[in-house]
Formats: sequence, C-alpha cells, structure tokens
Amino acid sequence: MAQLQIILPSGEQSVHDLADEKTSIGRLADNSLQLDDGSVSSHHAEIVLEGDSYHLHDLGSTNGTFLNEEQVMDAVLSHGDQVRFGAIEVVFQSEANTSEEPLPASTTVSVEAARGSSRPAGFVTTSPLPKFERTKDPGAVALFAGAGIAALAFIAAVVLVLQMAPPQ
Repeated sequence: MAQLQIILPSGEQSVHDLADEKTSIGRLADNSLQLDDGSVSSHHAEIVLEGDSYHLHDLGSTNGTFLNEEQVMDAVLSHGDQVRFGAIEVVFQSEANTSEEPLPASTTVSVEAARGSSRPAGFVTTSPLPKFERTKDPGAVALFAGAGIAALAFIAAVVLVLQMAPPQ
C-alpha cells in the first residue's frame, strides 16, 4: 500500500496510508488527510489512484502544491517524490520496489583540465557582507601630512638652536 510520510515544520513525522482510491488533503476535518497548518488550503489537493499509478491534483490552493520543488497542478507520483502542500512536506512511498528498476546506461565522459579561469559573464556575488574597497581617507592623509610637516619643523628648530649656541 502506498503511503505519505508527513514531515511537520516542528520536525515531527507521521505516516498516512493511501488506502482509498481518492485521498483529499486539506486543513478542514472533512479531508481524508487533515493538515492543520495555516499554509494549507481548506481543500488543498487530492491524490487519486488511476490504474496502477497515483495522480496528484491541486484543487486551486492558495499557496500551491509542489512536486520535487516545482509547482504543479496535475502530476503522476513516483516512489520517493517530495511533495509540499503549503509549508508541509511529505514523501510519497509507493508499493513498487525501486531497486528493481534498471539503472540508466553508463556513458564515458572525457575531461580536460582548464588552462585558465576567469569570472563568468554576469557573475554576481551573493555574499551578505559588503565588498571591502580600499579608498583613501582624506582625514587620514591630512593627519599624516601634518605629522610629517611637524617632524620636519622640529628637526629644523633643533638645527637652528644648535647653530645659535655659543662656540666653546
């Protein structure tokens, strides 16, 4: 029997068996699976068994239904699919054993080392910290210039005082 593994925002997990041909999902108590969360619509979505596969149908929900991080209105579910109803995440677990599915054919890939690198065109940093740019602070420049002039004036004054001293 297929199941939905429900992961609540608090971290709690529970499992809901998809025992009926049609499972309604929403915030109200009249749904087969009630998800009491403000991000879930009253009648958010439904999962219907059609033949051998389960179909996910969004019922015009406010916050949308997402299958593997893509918003969908209708989709066929596969084992391990991640579904999100508003802020509530669930994982679809089907009866099928995925280890029986054949692996994709392997391909050979040739790799060559890069001879150089450069920043891609249109590259934008996503760092939350502002970029440090060195700029000349006019106050600091004036302070160092003034200190230099004062040092030269002091040396000149010492030389003048030594020249004015009487010879011995």
